[in-house]
Amino acid sequence: MHKLLLRSASGIIYVALIVGAIFGGAPWFSALLSLFAILAVIEFENILDHGKPQGWAAWTARVFDVLAAVALVNLSSLFILPTWVVISMLCVIGLYTLVRFTLALYDKGQAAFTSAAWSVMALVYIAMPLSLLSFTYTDRPAARLLVLAMFIMIWLNDTGAFCVGSTFGKRRLFERLSPKKSWEGFFGGLVFCLAAGVGCHYILPEINFGLWGWLGYGAMVCVLSTWGDLFESLMKRSNHIKDSGKLIPGHGGILDRIDSLLFVAVGSFIFYNFYY
Repeated sequence: MHKLLLRSASGIIYVALIVGAIFGGAPWFSALLSLFAILAVIEFENILDHGKPQGWAAWTARVFDVLAAVALVNLSSLFILPTWVVISMLCVIGLYTLVRFTLALYDKGQAAFTSAAWSVMALVYIAMPLSLLSFTYTDRPAARLLVLAMFIMIWLNDTGAFCVGSTFGKRRLFERLSPKKSWEGFFGGLVFCLAAGVGCHYILPEINFGLWGWLGYGAMVCVLSTWGDLFESLMKRSNHIKDSGKLIPGHGGILDRIDSLLFVAVGSFIFYNFYY
Protein backbone atom coordinates (compact mmCIF):
# COMPACT_ATOMS: atom_id res chain seq x y z
CA MET A 1 0.00 0.00 0.00
CA HIS A 2 2.85 2.38 0.87
CA LYS A 3 4.48 1.82 -2.53
CA LEU A 4 1.17 2.37 -4.31
CA LEU A 5 0.57 5.66 -2.48
CA LEU A 6 4.12 6.79 -3.18
CA ARG A 7 3.80 5.91 -6.86
CA SER A 8 0.44 7.69 -7.11
CA ALA A 9 1.71 10.83 -5.36
CA SER A 10 4.83 11.12 -7.51
CA GLY A 11 2.74 10.48 -10.63
CA ILE A 12 0.32 13.27 -9.69
CA ILE A 13 3.20 15.69 -9.10
CA TYR A 14 4.74 14.74 -12.45
CA VAL A 15 1.47 15.33 -14.31
CA ALA A 16 0.84 18.57 -12.43
CA LEU A 17 4.28 19.91 -13.39
CA ILE A 18 3.67 19.21 -17.07
CA VAL A 19 0.14 20.65 -17.16
CA GLY A 20 1.24 23.67 -15.14
CA ALA A 21 4.16 24.32 -17.49
CA ILE A 22 1.92 24.02 -20.57
CA PHE A 23 -0.52 26.61 -19.24
CA GLY A 24 2.25 28.69 -17.65
CA GLY A 25 3.63 29.80 -21.02
CA ALA A 26 6.72 29.33 -23.15
CA PRO A 27 9.37 30.19 -20.50
CA TRP A 28 7.97 27.63 -18.07
CA PHE A 29 7.55 24.94 -20.70
CA SER A 30 11.06 25.51 -22.06
CA ALA A 31 12.42 25.35 -18.51
CA LEU A 32 10.64 22.04 -17.92
CA LEU A 33 11.96 20.55 -21.18
CA SER A 34 15.45 21.81 -20.33
CA LEU A 35 15.21 20.06 -16.98
CA PHE A 36 14.06 16.88 -18.70
CA ALA A 37 17.01 17.14 -21.10
CA ILE A 38 19.59 17.66 -18.33
CA LEU A 39 18.33 14.80 -16.18
CA ALA A 40 17.76 12.41 -19.09
CA VAL A 41 21.19 12.98 -20.67
CA ILE A 42 22.93 12.47 -17.32
CA GLU A 43 20.85 9.37 -16.67
CA PHE A 44 21.47 8.00 -20.16
CA GLU A 45 25.24 8.43 -19.92
CA ASN A 46 25.34 7.06 -16.37
CA ILE A 47 23.75 3.88 -17.67
CA LEU A 48 26.28 3.51 -20.46
CA ASP A 49 29.48 4.40 -18.59
CA HIS A 50 28.23 3.39 -15.14
CA GLY A 51 28.53 6.99 -13.93
CA LYS A 52 32.31 6.89 -13.86
CA PRO A 53 33.87 9.21 -16.45
CA GLN A 54 37.65 9.25 -16.01
CA GLY A 55 39.94 12.22 -16.56
CA TRP A 56 39.37 15.88 -17.36
CA ALA A 57 38.41 15.21 -20.99
CA ALA A 58 35.66 12.77 -20.01
CA TRP A 59 34.23 15.15 -17.41
CA THR A 60 34.46 18.09 -19.81
CA ALA A 61 32.63 16.03 -22.41
CA ARG A 62 29.88 15.21 -19.89
CA VAL A 63 29.34 18.91 -19.10
CA PHE A 64 29.47 19.75 -22.80
CA ASP A 65 26.82 17.10 -23.54
CA VAL A 66 24.44 18.62 -21.02
CA LEU A 67 25.00 22.19 -22.24
CA ALA A 68 24.52 21.14 -25.87
CA ALA A 69 21.27 19.37 -24.97
CA VAL A 70 19.91 22.48 -23.22
CA ALA A 71 20.96 24.69 -26.13
CA LEU A 72 19.22 22.40 -28.60
CA VAL A 73 16.01 22.35 -26.57
CA ASN A 74 15.89 26.16 -26.44
CA LEU A 75 16.81 26.64 -30.08
CA SER A 76 13.17 26.86 -31.14
CA SER A 77 12.71 30.22 -29.42
CA LEU A 78 15.05 31.84 -31.95
CA PHE A 79 13.19 30.92 -35.13
CA ILE A 80 9.68 31.04 -36.56
CA LEU A 81 9.78 28.77 -39.60
CA PRO A 82 10.16 24.99 -39.14
CA THR A 83 12.74 24.91 -41.94
CA TRP A 84 15.09 27.19 -40.02
CA VAL A 85 14.59 25.20 -36.85
CA VAL A 86 15.63 22.00 -38.62
CA ILE A 87 18.59 23.67 -40.37
CA SER A 88 19.85 25.27 -37.16
CA MET A 89 19.38 21.97 -35.34
CA LEU A 90 21.55 20.18 -37.90
CA CYS A 91 24.20 22.90 -37.58
CA VAL A 92 24.25 22.60 -33.79
CA ILE A 93 24.48 18.81 -33.95
CA GLY A 94 27.23 19.03 -36.58
CA LEU A 95 29.29 21.49 -34.54
CA TYR A 96 28.65 19.53 -31.37
CA THR A 97 29.80 16.29 -33.02
CA LEU A 98 33.01 17.94 -34.22
CA VAL A 99 33.87 19.25 -30.74
CA ARG A 100 32.78 16.07 -28.96
CA PHE A 101 34.86 13.82 -31.21
CA THR A 102 37.84 16.12 -30.70
CA LEU A 103 37.46 15.82 -26.93
CA ALA A 104 37.46 12.04 -27.35
CA LEU A 105 41.05 12.30 -28.65
CA TYR A 106 42.14 13.53 -25.20
CA ASP A 107 40.08 10.99 -23.27
CA LYS A 108 42.54 8.37 -22.00
CA GLY A 109 39.82 5.96 -20.92
CA GLN A 110 39.52 2.64 -22.68
CA ALA A 111 35.97 3.45 -23.81
CA ALA A 112 36.72 6.91 -25.26
CA PHE A 113 35.39 6.05 -28.72
CA THR A 114 32.26 4.35 -27.35
CA SER A 115 31.55 7.23 -24.96
CA ALA A 116 31.76 9.75 -27.80
CA ALA A 117 29.32 7.72 -29.87
CA TRP A 118 26.88 7.44 -26.96
CA SER A 119 27.14 11.19 -26.35
CA VAL A 120 25.99 11.93 -29.89
CA MET A 121 23.22 9.39 -29.53
CA ALA A 122 22.07 11.09 -26.32
CA LEU A 123 21.73 14.35 -28.21
CA VAL A 124 19.80 12.75 -31.07
CA TYR A 125 17.68 10.46 -28.89
CA ILE A 126 16.84 12.94 -26.12
CA ALA A 127 17.56 16.57 -26.96
CA MET A 128 16.40 16.62 -30.57
CA PRO A 129 12.87 15.31 -29.87
CA LEU A 130 12.50 17.71 -26.94
CA SER A 131 13.64 20.56 -29.18
CA LEU A 132 11.01 19.65 -31.78
CA LEU A 133 8.39 19.51 -29.04
CA SER A 134 9.47 22.95 -27.82
CA PHE A 135 9.06 24.36 -31.32
CA THR A 136 5.64 22.76 -31.73
CA TYR A 137 4.58 24.38 -28.47
CA THR A 138 5.83 27.87 -29.34
CA ASP A 139 4.65 27.82 -32.98
CA ARG A 140 1.17 29.26 -32.30
CA PRO A 141 -1.36 29.30 -29.42
CA ALA A 142 -3.43 26.43 -30.86
CA ALA A 143 -0.34 24.22 -30.91
CA ARG A 144 -0.13 24.40 -27.13
CA LEU A 145 -3.48 22.64 -26.99
CA LEU A 146 -2.07 19.98 -29.29
CA VAL A 147 0.86 19.46 -26.90
CA LEU A 148 -1.60 19.07 -24.03
CA ALA A 149 -3.65 16.60 -26.10
CA MET A 150 -0.45 14.71 -26.93
CA PHE A 151 0.46 14.23 -23.28
CA ILE A 152 -3.08 13.19 -22.41
CA MET A 153 -3.07 10.61 -25.22
CA ILE A 154 0.27 9.21 -24.05
CA TRP A 155 -1.10 8.82 -20.54
CA LEU A 156 -4.36 7.32 -21.80
CA ASN A 157 -2.43 4.89 -23.97
CA ASP A 158 -0.48 3.71 -20.91
CA THR A 159 -3.69 3.46 -18.90
CA GLY A 160 -5.60 1.58 -21.58
CA ALA A 161 -2.70 -0.79 -22.27
CA PHE A 162 -2.31 -1.57 -18.57
CA CYS A 163 -6.00 -2.04 -17.79
CA VAL A 164 -6.82 -4.16 -20.83
CA GLY A 165 -3.49 -5.99 -20.89
CA SER A 166 -3.54 -6.95 -17.21
CA THR A 167 -7.14 -8.19 -17.54
CA PHE A 168 -7.23 -9.88 -20.94
CA GLY A 169 -3.61 -10.02 -22.11
CA LYS A 170 -2.54 -13.41 -23.51
CA ARG A 171 -0.69 -12.82 -26.77
CA ARG A 172 2.76 -11.30 -26.18
CA LEU A 173 3.48 -8.15 -28.18
CA PHE A 174 7.28 -8.13 -27.91
CA GLU A 175 8.30 -10.79 -25.43
CA ARG A 176 12.03 -10.41 -26.07
CA LEU A 177 12.00 -6.85 -24.71
CA SER A 178 8.88 -6.57 -22.58
CA PRO A 179 7.33 -9.86 -21.42
CA LYS A 180 4.32 -8.12 -19.87
CA LYS A 181 3.19 -6.23 -22.97
CA SER A 182 0.41 -7.91 -24.94
CA TRP A 183 -1.46 -7.33 -28.18
CA GLU A 184 -4.63 -7.00 -26.15
CA GLY A 185 -3.01 -4.23 -24.13
CA PHE A 186 -1.80 -2.51 -27.29
CA PHE A 187 -5.29 -2.45 -28.78
CA GLY A 188 -6.67 -1.30 -25.43
CA GLY A 189 -4.34 1.69 -25.56
CA LEU A 190 -5.27 2.26 -29.19
CA VAL A 191 -8.99 2.41 -28.34
CA PHE A 192 -8.28 4.94 -25.57
CA CYS A 193 -6.22 7.09 -27.96
CA LEU A 194 -8.86 6.95 -30.69
CA ALA A 195 -11.56 7.90 -28.17
CA ALA A 196 -9.38 10.81 -27.09
CA GLY A 197 -9.03 11.80 -30.75
CA VAL A 198 -12.80 11.90 -31.14
CA GLY A 199 -13.04 14.01 -27.99
CA CYS A 200 -10.36 16.41 -29.23
CA HIS A 201 -12.22 16.86 -32.51
CA TYR A 202 -15.18 18.33 -30.63
CA ILE A 203 -13.39 19.93 -27.67
CA LEU A 204 -10.51 21.56 -29.57
CA PRO A 205 -11.98 23.18 -32.69
CA GLU A 206 -8.97 25.53 -32.72
CA ILE A 207 -6.93 22.66 -34.17
CA ASN A 208 -8.58 21.94 -37.47
CA PHE A 209 -7.45 18.37 -38.04
CA GLY A 210 -10.93 17.11 -38.77
CA LEU A 211 -12.28 13.88 -37.31
CA TRP A 212 -10.15 11.59 -39.49
CA GLY A 213 -7.08 13.69 -38.81
CA TRP A 214 -7.57 13.37 -35.09
CA LEU A 215 -8.15 9.63 -35.38
CA GLY A 216 -4.94 9.36 -37.39
CA TYR A 217 -3.09 11.41 -34.79
CA GLY A 218 -4.41 9.23 -31.97
CA ALA A 219 -3.31 6.06 -33.78
CA MET A 220 0.13 7.60 -34.39
CA VAL A 221 0.52 8.48 -30.69
CA CYS A 222 -0.37 4.92 -29.71
CA VAL A 223 2.11 3.31 -32.10
CA LEU A 224 5.02 5.69 -31.43
CA SER A 225 4.39 5.63 -27.69
CA THR A 226 4.66 1.84 -27.73
CA TRP A 227 7.82 1.88 -29.85
CA GLY A 228 9.38 4.51 -27.59
CA ASP A 229 8.73 2.38 -24.54
CA LEU A 230 10.10 -0.72 -26.25
CA PHE A 231 13.25 1.10 -27.37
CA GLU A 232 14.03 2.11 -23.81
CA SER A 233 13.40 -1.49 -22.75
CA LEU A 234 15.98 -2.53 -25.35
CA MET A 235 18.48 -0.09 -23.87
CA LYS A 236 17.84 -1.28 -20.31
CA ARG A 237 18.01 -4.98 -21.21
CA SER A 238 21.22 -4.40 -23.15
CA ASN A 239 22.73 -2.92 -19.98
CA HIS A 240 21.10 -5.39 -17.58
CA ILE A 241 19.13 -2.87 -15.53
CA LYS A 242 15.48 -2.67 -14.48
CA ASP A 243 15.01 1.11 -14.23
CA SER A 244 16.93 3.96 -15.80
CA GLY A 245 17.28 5.63 -12.39
CA LYS A 246 15.65 6.31 -9.03
CA LEU A 247 14.67 9.94 -9.46
CA ILE A 248 10.88 9.47 -9.36
CA PRO A 249 9.70 7.31 -6.44
CA GLY A 250 7.75 4.31 -7.69
CA HIS A 251 8.42 5.14 -11.36
CA GLY A 252 12.19 4.87 -11.79
CA GLY A 253 14.19 7.47 -13.65
CA ILE A 254 13.20 10.35 -15.90
CA LEU A 255 13.86 8.22 -19.00
CA ASP A 256 11.32 5.73 -17.72
CA ARG A 257 8.75 8.53 -17.80
CA ILE A 258 9.61 10.25 -21.08
CA ASP A 259 10.60 7.25 -23.22
CA SER A 260 7.27 7.34 -25.08
CA LEU A 261 7.35 11.13 -25.29
CA LEU A 262 10.67 11.15 -27.17
CA PHE A 263 9.18 9.17 -30.07
CA VAL A 264 5.78 10.87 -30.03
CA ALA A 265 7.32 14.37 -30.00
CA VAL A 266 9.02 13.74 -33.35
CA GLY A 267 5.83 12.32 -34.85
CA SER A 268 3.78 15.24 -33.54
CA PHE A 269 6.16 17.79 -35.06
CA ILE A 270 5.94 16.11 -38.47
CA PHE A 271 2.18 15.55 -38.24
CA TYR A 272 1.47 19.12 -37.15
CA ASN A 273 3.65 20.82 -39.78
CA PHE A 274 2.63 18.65 -42.73
CA TYR A 275 -1.02 18.07 -41.91
CA TYR A 276 -2.20 21.25 -40.21
